[in-house]
Amino acid sequence: MWKVLGVETIMINADAVWADRLIALSKRRKDGPRFRGLLEKADRRYFFDTIREIHVFYLKFPPSVTMEELEFMKEFIMKLHAAAKAPVVEFDGEPQRASVAMTSEEDIDDHKGRNNWWEKEEDREETQSI
Repeated sequence: MWKVLGVETIMINADAVWADRLIALSKRRKDGPRFRGLLEKADRRYFFDTIREIHVFYLKFPPSVTMEELEFMKEFIMKLHAAAKAPVVEFDGEPQRASVAMTSEEDIDDHKGRNNWWEKEEDREETQSI
């Protein structure tokens, strides 16, 4: 049986259970409202890295979230994990390796930037016709 922060679940719901458990654990904390406000902004994902055999909870924040806020989230999540008194992920009573990854960087489509020759030609044509 799989558990996330002590709650039985199927792994397809791991990100929702993880977030719900963190929210519940944060309710008695001083900075809980700030944490929950930032968590609401995040696009939350869960995946299992089969090569490294590690469970990853991924939080993608909008670019408006600052580095200071990301540091706050990191420290607060670490405190909540410790307060749970249960492994982040476990299977049949055996703790599993788990990690949290966060970012607020905007994705840049490098492929589009290098390979949009058709758009560059249109721009040149418009410039030449003016």
